[in-house]
Amino acid sequence: MLIEKFDFLELLRLAIAQSNGKGKITKDVVLGEIALLPAQSKKWAEILLERVDFERIAVVTESKKIYETNIINGKAVKKRIDEIPGKVEIKKGDISSTEFFKIRNFLAGKIRKEMIKKNFKPNNCQGDLTNVAKGVAEVVLRGRLFTKAMCGHCQGLGKLELFNDKGYPDGSKFCNKCNSTGKRPYTLHEKITIAKLSVSKSGYLERYEPFELIAEAFIENWENCIRQRLARSFRIDESQIEHT
Repeated sequence: MLIEKFDFLELLRLAIAQSNGKGKITKDVVLGEIALLPAQSKKWAEILLERVDFERIAVVTESKKIYETNIINGKAVKKRIDEIPGKVEIKKGDISSTEFFKIRNFLAGKIRKEMIKKNFKPNNCQGDLTNVAKGVAEVVLRGRLFTKAMCGHCQGLGKLELFNDKGYPDGSKFCNKCNSTGKRPYTLHEKITIAKLSVSKSGYLERYEPFELIAEAFIENWENCIRQRLARSFRIDESQIEHT
């Protein structure tokens, strides 16, 4: 099971290592293999290495002085009696990566074509399907790149070990709780919020969620391309590659 739990995508981390390393698997080798990838697979490899995150916005609240006014000898005299200290709150802004939005727009284009092909009519939508497609694509990308938490069902592995009648290990299967990602998936409410749609949960599940599979399929192909390239480079039997 040790080989099955290993994912060749982990080797991408060598590309951002501080030193080149020794042996067959080095930083230079990984960088070379990334450079030889097809264009879209290369972009996905680069975004996996990039620290895609949200902008951090500082909201400053100034301190507030509290005064008391007294009348002394017929004159109003103000006296400071207290002060509410100021504070700085850090709020989450937009995603800061331009590459994230390039990939999102690419996937949105594919989703939009499928929507047109199926004569899809979204709820409460005015004009083009582009914004709807972008919303669905962003749901998929965030689910891939931002980890809410580890999937408790498979303990973050994306796979479940199977046992035979005698209790011995007997292969594995993909985890259907997290779609083999190892990450806790977004709820329907979170997906609707991310996609900026005005639909019910059942409406999203039935009409919009199926289009997520288009983006998922492209990402799966890119990741499998990366795995196969790295595996060939290190002369590892491709039958051992984990396809998630």
